[in-house]
Amino acid sequence: MHKPNLANTFTFKIEPDDHGGKTKTVAINRQNAAGPSLNPKGRGKKKEPKAHLLIGFDTEYQAVSDQELQSTIEQGAKNHLLSYQFSIKLLTDEATEASPEAEGIIIPEPDTRLSMEEFLGFAIGTLIEKYPGIVLPTHIYLIGHFIRADLPAFVDFRDKAQRLMSNVRSTFVTIDSSIPVTFDDNEGAVAEFSVSIRDTILLAPANAKSLADIGEIVGFEKIQLGSSPEEDKQIKQNMAIYLKEHWPDFRQYGIRDAQVCVRYAERVIAQSKALFGSFKMPATLTSFGTKLLLQGWKEQGLDKDQILGREEVVDKKFSEKKGYFQKVTSHPFIEEVYYQEAFITETYHGGRNEQFIFGIADEGRWRDHDLSSAYTTAMALIGQADWENIRTLTHLEEIRPLDLAYFSVDFEFPESVRFPTLPVRTSNGIIFPRAGNSKCAAPELFLARRLGAKLRFRRGIIVPSDPTKPVFKSFITTSIQNRSAHAKGTFDNLFWKEVGNSTYGKTAQGLREKRVYDLQSDDMTSLPESAITQPYFASFITSYTRAVLGEILNGFSPKVDVFSVTTDGFLSNANDVEIANATAGPLFRSFSDARKQLDENGEPLEVKHTVRQPIGWRTRGSATLKAGEGKNGIVLQKGGIKTNPYNNASDENNETVELFLNRKPDDKIRYKSGVGIKDMLRRDTDFVFRSVTKRLSMEFDWKRSPANPREVDIEFNGKRYKHLTFDTTPISSASEFNNVRDSWEKYDKRSHHNLKMFSDFTDFESFLATSKLPDQQPAKYLHQKDGDLKRLRRDLTRAFKKQQAGFDIILGKRHIKHSEYKEALEACGIPCSINDIDNAKRQEFKPHQTIETERVRIALETLKRDFYPELEIELLLPEVNMETTEKSPLATAA
Repeated sequence: MHKPNLANTFTFKIEPDDHGGKTKTVAINRQNAAGPSLNPKGRGKKKEPKAHLLIGFDTEYQAVSDQELQSTIEQGAKNHLLSYQFSIKLLTDEATEASPEAEGIIIPEPDTRLSMEEFLGFAIGTLIEKYPGIVLPTHIYLIGHFIRADLPAFVDFRDKAQRLMSNVRSTFVTIDSSIPVTFDDNEGAVAEFSVSIRDTILLAPANAKSLADIGEIVGFEKIQLGSSPEEDKQIKQNMAIYLKEHWPDFRQYGIRDAQVCVRYAERVIAQSKALFGSFKMPATLTSFGTKLLLQGWKEQGLDKDQILGREEVVDKKFSEKKGYFQKVTSHPFIEEVYYQEAFITETYHGGRNEQFIFGIADEGRWRDHDLSSAYTTAMALIGQADWENIRTLTHLEEIRPLDLAYFSVDFEFPESVRFPTLPVRTSNGIIFPRAGNSKCAAPELFLARRLGAKLRFRRGIIVPSDPTKPVFKSFITTSIQNRSAHAKGTFDNLFWKEVGNSTYGKTAQGLREKRVYDLQSDDMTSLPESAITQPYFASFITSYTRAVLGEILNGFSPKVDVFSVTTDGFLSNANDVEIANATAGPLFRSFSDARKQLDENGEPLEVKHTVRQPIGWRTRGSATLKAGEGKNGIVLQKGGIKTNPYNNASDENNETVELFLNRKPDDKIRYKSGVGIKDMLRRDTDFVFRSVTKRLSMEFDWKRSPANPREVDIEFNGKRYKHLTFDTTPISSASEFNNVRDSWEKYDKRSHHNLKMFSDFTDFESFLATSKLPDQQPAKYLHQKDGDLKRLRRDLTRAFKKQQAGFDIILGKRHIKHSEYKEALEACGIPCSINDIDNAKRQEFKPHQTIETERVRIALETLKRDFYPELEIELLLPEVNMETTEKSPLATAA
């Protein structure tokens, strides 16, 4: 890098040495400056800019190697910076002709980095060189995609980030302030700018987060480096070689990324101008939704505080910075709402997420059905609430499914209900047990009654509401109509989809504490409430969505297998007739009617994916063994498993499946994980992918009880595998869930285990049963392997020595040597030694203490048939309750 003689002149290399090493000099002149943009005293109302400089920013670098990373991460790991590239465009509020734009690349000297001012100065100077008469606006948007990876390339990044930037969803933006940049010559300031940082990843739709997706949306596609996904992945991991061997392509690729950011920024600003008359670029896409909603209420003459159960309060607060009292306006909940807030928040739960089949599903036609716009449709059903007349209920009244009513109830579902529908919160997420206590809202209580659940009232609150005055419907209708007016995959279609879908989350923001890192304080702080946070609404919306799903699941006949449920959808092998029958209930009809009112051409239930054979292990942990046809033929939820960040969808699926099928108890997974923002700031590191090693965790989560355990043979990628598979039934209660989870953790703690073979399942079943059976010294018998057979040996040897359970008759007829008895037990699969028999004389025989597993019963029946016909098996096994048949502690019959 050549240091400029003057701070308004910049000279940098624009070609690598291997390709000529050409340099370029540009300058920023007074005649190009619009005038001062900064107000040093910070007084007076800022005027909205009528023009912006959009500067798309990207860097290319060779990632630091694992060996280098391990030795430098504590001191501040740095990637090998290859290039800075930019795309710069003048965007005016009322452009009538093509806007001036330019682009370029900078090749830094080895181990040298630019300041933000130097980079901006060279980009601006490049535009001036192309358009010498241009007059520059005073505001700049510096835009990147996942800019967190590129900003550290500036030598002054850390200082600017800590003073002037904010952390939003793990990337950097400016919100409350901008970055001042001044260019000088010997006579003083030449030009002054204020710089706002924006990241297109925060402005991208939920299902289009990559830069390639964004480029496709705006019709300016990102360049692919390789002719195949595998080649593209290899090149991106070796960019230094690509620069040296393919310089023209490297230059074009780097600049295109910066150009895509500018094109997308233009669309976002144009949308802001069209919707709000504001020629600005918001920091996030979700902010559009909240702003549109509040604007719509105002245009309809509605009071947002009245809708949300809040009131405006004006206080005076002393400002130490300014030295005087200031008026501070807040909008707390009114008393009636506030007094019940803690209870209502307890009735708020997230989506329903469960794995119903562990292991390998049968091959067939598995379809992933989603409720279309589930949360937004639920929002549209909320009527104007009469907050001042909230009423406490004294018993379970006849509650309607769309009431804003909230309950604490004890419940028990009939055995015939395959999928209980009342949520119970645990330290490991929500579960749906057969019985327990639930804090829930009206939709799920209504469904529980229809399913025949026994309910015992504990507490209830109802807010009178007027369904003829829906408070969100107009906003949602506008979002859906605008979305439907544009072709799928276009900017406008995806924009309106995201605006509608993301607004629900704002009603729940801040209800349960979420800690986020704050750059300025260098500490963790609580995520605050949004402008529309309302726990009563958030609870109803999620309850209604879970209830509609629960009604569908319980509407299937027993021959339908449901593989999993995830938030607003389910994967099943139900055919069209079964789907029609399951969607005939009142809750789905209300959902369907609401969807039709919002979008008369929209289908309430959509098929998102179709696969031939899925494989699953836990909540949000599933993949595809045999894909379906088309681009939506793979279902993949990695359940926290991280794979190569350069993988495409097919590679990710294959890698995940092979991890599951080939895992061993002590397997560890090594993957690349991006360093966090906190470490980047505290250690002054680049965004680097460090290697993380952790134990591979792909086992069942025990939210349901296993049933019909079996081994299934399959072929994947040319190899044969055999794997444990089981169906599930509802867990009986939260206490049983906690007991099984705790038992699995204890079982897995001393030596690690997988659930891969049937024997793995029975070993844990034995451990669980042993730990649950009463005993004077239970810990002594908590054997992790063959616990059921070891308990059987204990009881048989005690019965033999104490002449119980039929041995009084057996030994009365003939003498049996210890060696003979040992051989008889071993012939039946019961491990035994002479010492085991000798030691048994010290303990009394207690009936009904043996663990009843399949192999225990087989061993006993063999011992009785082949050796001791007088053996009284029923005195060893648990007593049978004639009213409720005793079952295995873990598995149930299918």
